[in-house]
Amino acid sequence: MRLAIVICLSLAACTALEPLSVDAGTAALPTGATLQPSGHLSIGVTPPSAFPDDPPPMPTQLDSFARKTSLGSAADRDRAWQEVSLSPDTRAEFQRLRELLTREEAGNFIDVRLVHEPRLMGEFAFRRDGAATLARYTSDPQFRAVTINVDPAALERLREEWLERMQDGGPITSLSVITLEGRIELGVGAEEADFRRLAKRKGWDLSDPRLDFQFPPPQPEAFTDPRLASFVRAFAREDSAAGIRLTALGTGRIVLDDGCFRMADEAGKPQGNLVMFARGSQLTRDAQGYLAITGEEADALYRIGERGAWGGPNGVDEKSPAVRALRKACGSDEIINVAAPRSERLFALPFPLWVLDYAHTKDMTYQAAWREVIACLEKQEKQGRRGLDARDRCITQYNGWDYTGDVMPPPPGS
Repeated sequence: MRLAIVICLSLAACTALEPLSVDAGTAALPTGATLQPSGHLSIGVTPPSAFPDDPPPMPTQLDSFARKTSLGSAADRDRAWQEVSLSPDTRAEFQRLRELLTREEAGNFIDVRLVHEPRLMGEFAFRRDGAATLARYTSDPQFRAVTINVDPAALERLREEWLERMQDGGPITSLSVITLEGRIELGVGAEEADFRRLAKRKGWDLSDPRLDFQFPPPQPEAFTDPRLASFVRAFAREDSAAGIRLTALGTGRIVLDDGCFRMADEAGKPQGNLVMFARGSQLTRDAQGYLAITGEEADALYRIGERGAWGGPNGVDEKSPAVRALRKACGSDEIINVAAPRSERLFALPFPLWVLDYAHTKDMTYQAAWREVIACLEKQEKQGRRGLDARDRCITQYNGWDYTGDVMPPPPGS
């Protein structure tokens, strides 16, 4: 459950924006934009963002486990899974010991986990005399003991205290207990300085070393160029960082309608729904001069007017300053929070490991494989396919290269 602290983080997020003068002309306008009598801009359908000429850096490490469990014979795949899994008998003993120690060593036994170094085994954690305690119950070399200074009951009391604060409308967006490390990780939607002021006002003690607060980076300016502010009536962004971003794929087209961002149909006609964005989004121009949304990730770019893709659904807090400003500037239509949209075309680009596999399969260089895949994507688009549908007709995770070793082979095509 996402809870937002109501803090006005930028003037642009909380007030209506002054329009351009109609006499300003079109010299400074983004590519494809139209200046309206109101002094704000409209942008309809735009061409999709260009495919990159150069591929991303070639991987230096293979996804060995995925290859071993996906390629080769059924027997080979089973062996690969067995290497990272306990045998059925060991799993049964693992569970028996866990239940036994929970009952017989209450107050001393903490928890158990699987570790992979020096090999796959169960690690039982105790508050006192771990090795001697476990030895009373088993001598199986598949299990080992550790002694750690953690009081699970005290950690649980601390968790309940902060969970209540989280559910009471504060800016804490996530809470995880890492018992075997003796700490509680708390995701905070507000910046550290704002949160510390709030905590001081409420009398919260932040000094407990078991508390591990995760703060978002400072919110970037809404506009990479301040002159962009006058192009729009409002640029609404989330007031706090998301604790968890859902990943169900949404797609569509976002246009600018007389200064208001709205969802549109395939022809670019606004459909009523208003649009807001993630806390870290910025309004910018792309390399071709189109108005675009960029985010905290370097490759996250969406050109206003093209088909886009985004994760969601994402919440909309009607009480937030940004949403109130959007309502005042653009009306009462439903708001869709697209958070961090990306170009649908660029979102569907293959992963570098896919391109490397393709290159080895075709015995060509990594760069040549990239060019061939991009040419295929362009052909698919001309035939009316796009996004993931186009990608999956050109390249897949495994394209015929049957290598399952752990050592990175020489570069393909060499």
